[in-house]
Amino acid sequence: MTVVVTTGARLHFGLLCGAPDSGWHYGGVGLMVDQPAWRIQVSRGPLTGEDVIHADDTTMHRVESVLSRFRQVVTDLSCVECTVHSAAPFHSGLGAGTQFTLALGTALIMLSGKPRPDDISEFASALDRSRRSAVGTYGFDHGGFVIDHGIPQDATTSRAFDRVRFPDAWRVVMLSPQMAAGLSGEPEETFFGRQNYLADDTVSRIGQLIEADLAVALRDEKFQRFCDALESYGHLAGEYYAAAQGGVFSDRQMEKLVHELKLKDITGAVQSSWGPTVCIPAQSEQAAEKIREAAQHSACGATITTKIVRGLNCGATVRTTAPEQGHRSFG
Repeated sequence: MTVVVTTGARLHFGLLCGAPDSGWHYGGVGLMVDQPAWRIQVSRGPLTGEDVIHADDTTMHRVESVLSRFRQVVTDLSCVECTVHSAAPFHSGLGAGTQFTLALGTALIMLSGKPRPDDISEFASALDRSRRSAVGTYGFDHGGFVIDHGIPQDATTSRAFDRVRFPDAWRVVMLSPQMAAGLSGEPEETFFGRQNYLADDTVSRIGQLIEADLAVALRDEKFQRFCDALESYGHLAGEYYAAAQGGVFSDRQMEKLVHELKLKDITGAVQSSWGPTVCIPAQSEQAAEKIREAAQHSACGATITTKIVRGLNCGATVRTTAPEQGHRSFG
């Protein structure tokens, strides 16, 4: 049996560290996009009894880590052969670690003879995911623009999400500095261990932006309203992280670029997660090309990478091939 899982990237526009009774305790909003994508193929391994992994060194170590964790839960998983056909960069604000882990975990679950989980969150915690934000976990299953209401104060209550379809014609321009990475690992854990919760009035303002502006603008396809609300959200959320990352944006080059583009009436810029990737919505493919061209002709154009992506309005795609089943496809 062979399982192939394909999933896109997760943009997160700012984790909201509200108090446990705020309604936004580790909540926030994000968007699943089609690129960069993970495509991971897993099948039964050879009879040698050793796993075979085809991936670069960094990804290979992550495959080994997921396999080790998985076998603590499913002890009878035999050796596997894993090929990573396409990948997303880690520590760039794109949720690559979560999407990779959930994609590989899904393949291993199915390879062990179980059906694809209806809700991957039940498995994510076993693989050390969704400890704070769950935008990427929910997005893996459902796609779209995700509103995560955070960890509920009542432990018996399920985490609440809303999902809004991202308009098909709209695009997102992703801008990233070369050779830079966002905060992760021990420095990230130290930050959350020491930081106070967001002020109640800030949480209230952000909650209003989400429910009365962002969600409504998306449903009604009011592009400029969406841009304005997204930019405001990014700045309000980003101020919470400014002490750790040196400002609302983690990279000074990207901060200058956003200011330069705003002088050209290009608005809506927001950092994804810890960055350094910055995202700018565009109303069409043509508008996105103009934004990319403006970025490339900016003062730092030679040192950044640009990518135009689409919203991904479906969950991860899973395909299996097995002699006894023929070909089946799960969406």
